[in-house]
Amino acid sequence: MDSRLLDMLRHAPSIDLYELNLIVNQLLADPARILEVRRHLHQGASVSFFDHRINTLAPGRVIELRQKDLRIQDERTRTQWILPYAAVLIDPAQKVASPTPHVPPVQAPIPPTAFNIGDTVTFTDKYLREHVGTVIRINTKTLSVQCDDSTWRVTPRILRKLIDV
Repeated sequence: MDSRLLDMLRHAPSIDLYELNLIVNQLLADPARILEVRRHLHQGASVSFFDHRINTLAPGRVIELRQKDLRIQDERTRTQWILPYAAVLIDPAQKVASPTPHVPPVQAPIPPTAFNIGDTVTFTDKYLREHVGTVIRINTKTLSVQCDDSTWRVTPRILRKLIDV
């Protein structure tokens, strides 16, 4: 990072730093930004991550991709970390070496009849928010799902039955 920028930040008023912090956090939490990083990652991928203890990039391997963060194993110490996607730098050679990620086989569409009225289901919306609700109506191509705050019309492809154990 540019040392002049750091000097300016050190002398900036606290309210300006707070406002800058809010803006940066909003940018880092942007679902489009997270999806762009996730698009280049897969389980077992080699990455570099920012290790705050030594204040530099360290080599790691992706263990698990999660909704807003991922689990990394440090290649040097074998410790595992849960980090935001913003803390990861994708190996440029890996980007070129595997431009097409593994594509799962195409599944047959799930008919709405696979669900029943009263089933508890879960789905993820386009903003990566998880919703849990109850099927209240079965339409020809969609299902109406009542969640806590609203009713959603959802394609059965993205629904998962929630089984209460």
